[in-house]
Amino acid sequence: MIWSNNHLGAAHYNILTSELSVMDDIYDDGVYFNITKALYRQCRPRHVITISGMSEEFLGAIEALVTSETTSSDPGRSMTSSGSDGPARVSLQVMRKKEHGYDRCYHRVRCLKLQSEPMDANNAERLVFLQGFLNFRSIVMIHALGLLLIYVDQHWANLALNPSGKPSFVSLTSLTLRDIVMIDDDTYEALHIVHAKHHPSLFKCGDATSKKQSSSLFTLLNRCQSRPGTQFLWQVSKMLQHPTRNVETLNARLEVVEFCLKPENQSIVETLTSYLKHLYRLTNVTLDRCLAQQAKISDWRRLYKTVSSIIYIADGCEKQRKKARLFGKIVDSVTNEVRYIKYFLEHIVDFGRKESGHDFIVRSNVDSHLDKLHHTRSSLPETLTQMGQKDMQEHLPPSVTTCKMVYIPNIGYLLAITGWNPSPGDDTDLPNLEFKFVSNNIRYYKSPGAKELDDTIGDILLRINKRETYIMLKFVKYINKHAAPIFSAIQLCAELDTLLAFHVVAREHNYVRPCLVEQQIIAVEQGRHPLQEFTTTTFVCNDTYSRSGNSLVKILTGPNASGKSTYLRQVALIVFMAHIGCYVPAKSATIGIVTHILTQLTSMTSVALSTSTFLEDMRQINSALYASTPNSIVILDEFGNGTSEVSGLSLLAAVLNNFIERGVNCPHVFVATHMHRVINMLPRDPMIEEQTFEFITNDDGTVAYLYRLISGHATRSFAHAAARSAGLDEQVIKRALEVYDKFKAGELPSRLPEARKQDGATRIIERLLESDNFGVEFLEELKLMVQQFMKGLA
Repeated sequence: MIWSNNHLGAAHYNILTSELSVMDDIYDDGVYFNITKALYRQCRPRHVITISGMSEEFLGAIEALVTSETTSSDPGRSMTSSGSDGPARVSLQVMRKKEHGYDRCYHRVRCLKLQSEPMDANNAERLVFLQGFLNFRSIVMIHALGLLLIYVDQHWANLALNPSGKPSFVSLTSLTLRDIVMIDDDTYEALHIVHAKHHPSLFKCGDATSKKQSSSLFTLLNRCQSRPGTQFLWQVSKMLQHPTRNVETLNARLEVVEFCLKPENQSIVETLTSYLKHLYRLTNVTLDRCLAQQAKISDWRRLYKTVSSIIYIADGCEKQRKKARLFGKIVDSVTNEVRYIKYFLEHIVDFGRKESGHDFIVRSNVDSHLDKLHHTRSSLPETLTQMGQKDMQEHLPPSVTTCKMVYIPNIGYLLAITGWNPSPGDDTDLPNLEFKFVSNNIRYYKSPGAKELDDTIGDILLRINKRETYIMLKFVKYINKHAAPIFSAIQLCAELDTLLAFHVVAREHNYVRPCLVEQQIIAVEQGRHPLQEFTTTTFVCNDTYSRSGNSLVKILTGPNASGKSTYLRQVALIVFMAHIGCYVPAKSATIGIVTHILTQLTSMTSVALSTSTFLEDMRQINSALYASTPNSIVILDEFGNGTSEVSGLSLLAAVLNNFIERGVNCPHVFVATHMHRVINMLPRDPMIEEQTFEFITNDDGTVAYLYRLISGHATRSFAHAAARSAGLDEQVIKRALEVYDKFKAGELPSRLPEARKQDGATRIIERLLESDNFGVEFLEELKLMVQQFMKGLA
């Protein structure tokens, strides 16, 4: 496992079955490492391998997992190196990053030899084969896989049951985490769920973005009032980055949204919203800064506002705790110690005395010793005057007319003689006084009074600072001791903030609560695309119905720009929104829990990886074929267009046939295609349903799109009408229609007039090349040919 830039990449090898599994880069927050923990508990490894240079938090999380669990007699656990199935302690290997950098690991992955690869394949062919299974854009995963392969190579003698042999790799599959809907980065981008530029660190929270056109689902849903709420929506909550399959968790979120939507609860919602605005993100780093005396007064103010807010929120949820499980969790998270911390903050920290700086200022009447020091400091000018007068009367000669007591850091209190009459010589000594130095004609002495002040008062500011530091450190240790419930309460309040944002979006856009079931079903009535519906004045709603044993494979045909791609994304987004605990844009929706959302929607060409658009499509299709379960949803948009029509048609038919042959294990498959003949290449099966989008053809050849999904199939794509609406030159369109009609009739299209005009010149040149005799007859013939050619050009 490797964690880099908040993304976890992992690879797993089963020694008994020789199977390799990889998990594409997936977001894992740097505080809780929930994905790391879930992956570890699911794989139950015998050996855990990572590299040095990882964050201390990540290494600490892995060490805690390894040391907290001792291998027991468990058939799910890998065997020990001795081959016995007895207890064995999990080993953690931290490899040196310098020797196991990305480049070396990447090269080892390129050299991976699978038993299923084609025979006698050269290096280029083997790389293409691997790219069909591995997403080389998942940098952390590739690094982890290479690290695993290198470790297995180097330690095979200690790992294997047969040390004399060599490691073999039978297959390469994807790791699927339990309770998490697996979605790759390509799908996130294609569905416009999140974009990197919308990360919470790059913009302010709140509803400012809602006033603009939503460019992603994240910007649409982000009505959070606090930064923790926004980050919860983005990452930590497993919401947008980690949608969950846990029905209980989803229903707990939905019941909060339902509670907030009821008109009688609006006053409670408004109160909670106002408190959430003062919720800040606190971490152990903040407390460490306090312990290191580097915290500013603004840090203490944020701590106070946050602790106060979670207490106010808990008090507001107290009467409603039976109406939503989250309310009860928030109330229970606020312990007496949390309330004590708020009390101590109010009565210890003086927030108003200093607006900026690093000083921790303690209020009066908190510590009697500190109060005495402050009293001493406030009366210090008067004390210095009295001690100066006392020294002048008892220890100074009459020639001294004026003097004052001063304090100089690192030296202490000194008596400064500022007036003489007459002025003394340079070597004048005064009895009972110790001469120190002269500055600006002022002579400084350590007098008996100055020594007394050194002993009784000393550096009063330093003493005050030390006392305040003592109080602060004692207080911070108390906070540290009870920080866990504070962090837990912040997380729960952040989840509440996110769900309140969901309720705002659901109310404004008329969303409904989805019914989540443990069945293979997607039944949506009058569904809408959550982002696309804002771009048109009249968005046409469409139904979706897919259920086990009946019409699981939907084949959508229709004219270009009729709405096929929008509909595919609409279905995937509605299913996705249901799995984050959000209301969905529909009249009603029953959603069966899914394990994967697998798509082939957009492809990216990578010159660096020598991959084409078609090869990227094949990798996504491979993922859909190998990773899909009966409870997966597979979205295919124009698969096969990256190659010839015959090849693409045959591949599409073969892929669909693979799904159909699974019978009851077939996933939900939605396919949009312009290869209308594909239905003729598939078996007649009730699992297949043909659908198209309604349209009207006008007399002038233009097409009016109705965007309504109906049963049936289209026989034309009307690409020419789409090209005309896109502004393509009319002459080009007319020529395209002419060629289309000829091909449809089984005839060759006529040549263009411009091409026919060039035939005369071609014949003249050919005649010149053929002739060996340039006599009068030949010249007359050539002249006639030239005249005919010029006449044709005219």
